[in-house]
Amino acid sequence: MTKPYEVISVCNALMDIVLNVKDEDIRRHGLRKGSMHLVDRPAQEALLAEFCSHEQVVELGGSSLNVIRALAELGHSTAFIGVVADDAFGEKIRSYLQQRAIAGHLASLPSSVASTGTCLSLVTPDAERTMVTHLGASRLYSRKDIPVTAIHQAKIFHFSGYQWDSDQQKDAMTFALQEAKKAGTLISFDLADPFVVQQHRSAFAELVGEADVVFANEAEAQLLYELSPEAAAQKIAAHGAIAVVKLGARGALLQKGSSIVRVAPLPTQVLDTTGAGDMFAGGFLHGICLGWSLELCGKAAALLASDVISRYGVRLAPEVVAAVRALGLH
Repeated sequence: MTKPYEVISVCNALMDIVLNVKDEDIRRHGLRKGSMHLVDRPAQEALLAEFCSHEQVVELGGSSLNVIRALAELGHSTAFIGVVADDAFGEKIRSYLQQRAIAGHLASLPSSVASTGTCLSLVTPDAERTMVTHLGASRLYSRKDIPVTAIHQAKIFHFSGYQWDSDQQKDAMTFALQEAKKAGTLISFDLADPFVVQQHRSAFAELVGEADVVFANEAEAQLLYELSPEAAAQKIAAHGAIAVVKLGARGALLQKGSSIVRVAPLPTQVLDTTGAGDMFAGGFLHGICLGWSLELCGKAAALLASDVISRYGVRLAPEVVAAVRALGLH
């Protein structure tokens, strides 16, 4: 059966607010550098007020939504499932999906109930990003918001560990995964963040066994298995999944069965690491959609990740998108 969507995802629908800060700002607020922190709206607004004189870059955010954005720019048919509020940021997200021809399955809540989720991405001089996130409406979805038919119509279902939050979200995600499995849809799972892995280690170990592709960075892989990147990749592959372990400036390690591929890093002037892992996943899944080899999937992933970290905010250069699309022509 021909499926109209190549990739579909459920994710926190967020807007990113990116700004530069100093290391001392991160320490002063007791934040874990490089990690994600969940806060309420007043706490996030207090930080925004403190840094109101800093230049801001406002972009569409949300881990899996970034992956969907990358795939849409690469020409794939995509769909996104999430919840926004009836406010200005919610309208921005709807408008963006329409402009990019991403099929939006968005539930909407009154702004009196919740606001659209926002992620404050604080970038230090070493280009590391520390996220302070108010999920707002984005975490208020339940299984009734899961469009079963759309999931059945997708070749790949991608999700991240960020969705393993409230009991309501876990129930919705479990339901979505069951429906995807029922339809023979390939499952792509990104561990998302060290903090999230620490919170849900046993659940994530089980989810790896359900997945066909697993993305993790070095810290996440170590937290999940207490193993080296190589041993973690081997363990993921032993479950039958393609292991994608990102090693930052050292590139990445890929493993499928006994086949191992090392992806070399590309020389880049790094300004902001926000969205680097998401773009890597988007490039890799682009190759999976097209039936490429592990080597070619890795090249596409590295190209997108190296491009997005060369500027502030999660945006891709058109010439890099074109270069990735041209990879399979050689």
